[in-house]
Amino acid sequence: MSQMKISEQAFLLAWHNQKLVRDALKYVHVSRTYQGYEDLFQEGIITYAGMIELHGKLTRELNRLSFRKVVWHTIDLLRKEKRNQNLEHILKLLITNRQFSSPELNLALVQELPKLNNTERMLFYSHLINGQSITSIAQKNQINRVQLQRVKRQLLVHLRKILILDYDL
Repeated sequence: MSQMKISEQAFLLAWHNQKLVRDALKYVHVSRTYQGYEDLFQEGIITYAGMIELHGKLTRELNRLSFRKVVWHTIDLLRKEKRNQNLEHILKLLITNRQFSSPELNLALVQELPKLNNTERMLFYSHLINGQSITSIAQKNQINRVQLQRVKRQLLVHLRKILILDYDL
């Protein structure tokens, strides 16, 4: 569905019926206080709008299917987030609590940071270290949120290779 073009009308219908998305997030126990809530909410709206675009007009059946689709998509995104949490935790320890890391790891990280482009560096410090949401970073820097998520995945893969494979954390 990520390749599908969503019409403005479908998006507006999804936006006006955002209760369905909020209920789906609540169903999978995502609280509004969760750091990534806004990112998951926007993903849910896009998923719902995609379902509207695919099936046409709003019906009770479409809403039921859309609810389930948003639930499963959210669960999938949460699983991906969980997989990345361990590496993010290690990176935070390396930066904020140097006593937990070896000198070789610190050196590797110090050598890699200057090699990162501006967007990667901004994500590293703003999102991974300071915990800002991807949505707020995207809005503040006027960068597409999906693009930032893609850059984040690439950055995590790169840092994983440097920090874990080279030094067997």
